[in-house]
Formats: sequence, structure tokens, C-alpha cells
Amino acid sequence: WYQRRVRARFKDMDPGRDIVTEGGHIFGYTAPGIQNLADDPIFGVGGDLAFNWGYSNNGCRIVLTGGYLSPADVNDDATRGLGNDFLIDPKRNTGSSVHAHEISNLQDCQRSRSCGSNVRVQGTDHGTGSSLKGGAVYGNYAIYVSDELKSFPTSGFLGTSVDGKC
Repeated sequence: WYQRRVRARFKDMDPGRDIVTEGGHIFGYTAPGIQNLADDPIFGVGGDLAFNWGYSNNGCRIVLTGGYLSPADVNDDATRGLGNDFLIDPKRNTGSSVHAHEISNLQDCQRSRSCGSNVRVQGTDHGTGSSLKGGAVYGNYAIYVSDELKSFPTSGFLGTSVDGKC
């Protein structure tokens, strides 16, 4: 991991589909009483972290391998994660932003394309595509990378209080 910085990994879009961790996430934290974990694209699945998951004319910047990952040549609009877009060239990051959406929720229709005109996303930060349906924002997501950190900051960090070890 330390041999390539996060920025370099995000720029590596051709071929993309880069699985960047092994053994799952190192540390995950959810606030007590958090809701909607079952359809959260990060906390609702397990697996390793992957970047630039391009498939057909779609792409997703951050996914976990425990969720459904569309094959490279399948146009099923089905991979869910952070930083999503449909109708683009995922290897060049070019195309329309009409179907861009920051956080795409897990949905029962992932493998069948039956979502059709009802792709549920978090919040209103999405393109104008008629299939994108904004909804509640579940929380915040952050990715921290360190070669030396042995524990996650437990208090005072961005006004949070977290109890956990990496």
C-alpha cells in the first residue's frame, strides 16, 4: 500500500479495478444507533477496498469487494459504492455528469438491472438523470491511510469521540 500514494491509485484508471487492501478494512466505526446499515454501500458489505471499478460504460471510485462487483464488460449499472457514474468512459474518466452520484445505496435489483428509473442514492449531490432518486444521508465516510498508525485517534479529532484500535 505505502509504495503508491492514494492520489496515484485514483489516477490509475486504465485498467483500474485496483484492489488495494487485503484482509478487509483495518478499522471501521459506526456511531451507536446508526440506521440503514443494510443498504449502506460501505458498512453494509465486507471485503477489501477497491478503487476505480470500471465496468462497461460505468464506474465507481470506491467499493468493497464483499458487495456485487460488475464484470468489466457488463453494462448492468449495478456496482454500488462512493463516487459513481453511468454513461462514461471509466478508463479515461470522461463523459456526461448527468448520471453522477456520490453515494449509491445497495439495492435488491443490483444484479438484474430492475432498478430502472429508481436508483436510490444518498442526499441530493447527484446529476440530473431521471433514474437517480435522492434520499437520506446516512453519515460521513472517511478513508485514512497510514504506514505507522497503530490506533485510530480516539477523541478530539474533528470533534468526534471514537473508541477503537487498528
